[in-house]
Amino acid sequence: MFMKKFDIAMIAAGAAVLIMAFLFYPAKKINFGSTTLVFSQWFDSEDERAVIDDIIAEFEDSHPGINIIPVYRTYQSIRNDFAYYSGVTRNEQAFDKKNKRNDARELPDIVSIDPLWFDDSEEQILFANQNISEASSIGVNNDVFSIPLYSYFNMLFYNIKILEDAGFDRPPKTRGEFMSVCIKLKEKNIYGLSVSDNFFTDIFPWILSETGSNVQIFNSEEDNFDFSEKNVIESINFFNEINAQNMLGRPPFIGNEEEKINNFLAGKTAMMTASSRLIKLFEAEYSNLNFGVTNIPYSENYSGRPVFNMSSVHAAVLSASPHKEEALEFVKFLNDKKAALAAAAGAVSEDTASSVFAYSRAADMESGSPVFAKAQNMIESAETVDDWKLFSARAALNSIAGEEIIAMLKYNRGTDETAAAIKNRYAYIVE
Repeated sequence: MFMKKFDIAMIAAGAAVLIMAFLFYPAKKINFGSTTLVFSQWFDSEDERAVIDDIIAEFEDSHPGINIIPVYRTYQSIRNDFAYYSGVTRNEQAFDKKNKRNDARELPDIVSIDPLWFDDSEEQILFANQNISEASSIGVNNDVFSIPLYSYFNMLFYNIKILEDAGFDRPPKTRGEFMSVCIKLKEKNIYGLSVSDNFFTDIFPWILSETGSNVQIFNSEEDNFDFSEKNVIESINFFNEINAQNMLGRPPFIGNEEEKINNFLAGKTAMMTASSRLIKLFEAEYSNLNFGVTNIPYSENYSGRPVFNMSSVHAAVLSASPHKEEALEFVKFLNDKKAALAAAAGAVSEDTASSVFAYSRAADMESGSPVFAKAQNMIESAETVDDWKLFSARAALNSIAGEEIIAMLKYNRGTDETAAAIKNRYAYIVE
């Protein structure tokens, strides 16, 4: 009888302790039935990591049943990961959940991406439909496979010391001035310009600087950019002219952007077209580099506003994630915090139009960054074009245009023929 009473008392005491735990101890610390999400992203600077960690902590506080594990990887590593993700998603047998292979990698739930890596058809396979808003959509019919967090824009970087040593006290504004600088630099065995095979970073900005927002080239629908338009052909031909005079870094296309950037840092080339994301990197890690930024040189008769093409950083949920609903909830939360992310990344945020580069006015910078201030003035006085909104087969176009322009530069092929080949091959892809 005594044992029965003792057992009842112990059970009652245990129940009381459990009830008190639920009442006074945070649910996520108890970790009953919580969902863990893996967020693979390249926000690897100290500023960005601090912001991401704060966002995650705030999200977990407001969503006790969800835990976020951030996995930091390089931009190129995440891009390489998608070959594996694509294989897993396209062939479920390659990732047998019941008999998982020892060499199979776990997939993340959420990823940071560059939308220029993919065609629409690939995104619809790889990513879950978020359906947040029509304005943010990639694709058609209000399907949303990723959301933009912030953007960079492509501009001309120049080595101030190299240009000054060659007798120039400012960067070239027009293409005629650019050619004059290149000729002078050739005498010093320095290339005026080096380009990689990234069409959207290295070639397209020059096309836009000449065409502006010409209504004959742009309209509200995807895949209607006219590569055979006169100004487009003239812009592509400009690279032929530089190359013909041996003023374009050899080989005509450097294999990748990293090599192009390293050549600029080493002083082998005086100028390059590159993303504004490099400003923060150069200022943080290359303090001896005396560099400036400016608009892409335009033709002497151009009278419009400068036009910059934007490259975006997006967040997406993998369609293979077993926790898509929770992952989508976090991406929506991340979307609400994108202004803070942009500030930490030294990027453009649509939520901070009055202070585009918040990083340049950070409290720990006594006088701000003059290069960021110049970049801000540039973007505020210009028109912008989002590359990922112009083309549905962005990855295909990047490859096609790169291949055709390489052929033009290596084999002295005509510019008209090159532009027509780009136009026709891309039209075939999107039919």
